[in-house]
Amino acid sequence: MNQVKFSVFADIHHYPGVFCTDARKRLADIFKRAELNKVDFILSLGDFNHSIGSFPDIMEDAEKAPVPFYHVMGNHDTDGASLQEVLKAYKMPHEYYWIDINGFRFIMLDTNYYAHAGGCTHYQYRNYFDFPQTRETLPQEELDFLKKAIETSPYQCILCSHASLERHHNGGGGLSNMNELRDVIRRANAEERKVIMSLNGHHHRDFLCIKDNVAYFDVNSASFDWLSKPHELFPAELCAEYELAAHQAIYSDALSAIVTVSEDGTIKIEGCRTGFLHGITREMSPNPVCDGAGRPCTAEILSAHFKLL
Repeated sequence: MNQVKFSVFADIHHYPGVFCTDARKRLADIFKRAELNKVDFILSLGDFNHSIGSFPDIMEDAEKAPVPFYHVMGNHDTDGASLQEVLKAYKMPHEYYWIDINGFRFIMLDTNYYAHAGGCTHYQYRNYFDFPQTRETLPQEELDFLKKAIETSPYQCILCSHASLERHHNGGGGLSNMNELRDVIRRANAEERKVIMSLNGHHHRDFLCIKDNVAYFDVNSASFDWLSKPHELFPAELCAEYELAAHQAIYSDALSAIVTVSEDGTIKIEGCRTGFLHGITREMSPNPVCDGAGRPCTAEILSAHFKLL
């Protein structure tokens, strides 16, 4: 029976002087955990490095991964560089692609487009801030790619993206053309179990649900929760060192998950739990306790063991 075991993390946000993440140490800890668990590969679900040209150090760290290391494009990965520059640095063959590993197809999607002027434009140099209503829109070409990737696969498929493929667009932050994408999944699974899981980052939340016999796993940030309204709870020297520290609730340690998927539909998630730096939680800030999807901020990634029908 085919089985694959991998390490997954999201939103490590390497941005020295701006975010307090200690991203290089977190990455080293994620690699160490992955190696101890003898995974087949490591997966980053986006927002790895805000500027590959300004901060190449973590790219050098990535080269030291103990097993193959794959990336999904995040909205902040192209904040300080062009799409092509980031694709080259991350060694991605395209902004969306697939890889076959141990009898499973991992389909890496790119949710970082906004709809404009009758088409879709990829995020680049923070252009997406001008189009908040049509962010996270999959171009028709990518939907066609997804159909082909699933239809031609001899294996069960796992979808990997930055933004959620499960959340509602209005309020929840999911895709603007969610219905079209979910229709592709439903059609693929109409006669057999073809798409079994979807993993995403972006929302800095810990959540798991099963819809239409597909496990949707919202992977928490490896480093922090973003707070729209700043607080004044961190020591002054921390805020002096990191420009946006007041907009963070920072996890004490790196968060990642070890996921094992078996051909019979069994999925095992081994999460982890930590605390908050200086004990500062979202509840202590002037922000709503939950995000737009009603999900609270927790310094953990859940553990679960279940079997799909």
